[in-house]
Amino acid sequence: MDDDRVGTPLPLGDLFAEGPFPSHHPGCFGCGSSNPASPRIVFERRGDLVRGVFTMDLRHQGAPGVAHGGIVAAALDEASGAVLIPLQQPAVTVKLEVDFRSPARLDAELTVTSSLTAREGRKFFIDTVLTDGDTVIATGRAIFVAVSPEHFQRFGASPGELSSVGA
Repeated sequence: MDDDRVGTPLPLGDLFAEGPFPSHHPGCFGCGSSNPASPRIVFERRGDLVRGVFTMDLRHQGAPGVAHGGIVAAALDEASGAVLIPLQQPAVTVKLEVDFRSPARLDAELTVTSSLTAREGRKFFIDTVLTDGDTVIATGRAIFVAVSPEHFQRFGASPGELSSVGA
């Protein structure tokens, strides 16, 4: 990813107020309260940014003492999707690029921030940054594509089950 391509966040509208978000469903890997593997990322809206905080533990370990790269990528993907909550837009990931910069320590409070930087038709372009204090752990760039609520229902979601994203 090119560091110089970080765009100005686009407005997230007024459908969802400032403050904390609900998990988009209890079984979600990234934010779900019922998923025993979830790091339970807690997201909130701050203007046109979305910010999440969480801590990873031994369930998320790669090498001793640090998180597996897959969970780091999953956190960036989850934060990318969280940008769509204020827009009430159901969408799916079609591309995720991750640049790993530093190991993610276990048992440390991490912060992931995301912003919508462009929109072209059904495509949403989203930038993310995962930090441990002032240390950048990873950056991400995702493309999500808008889908109808029926997309999720075809795979088992009940109507209204994903109301946090309008599905």
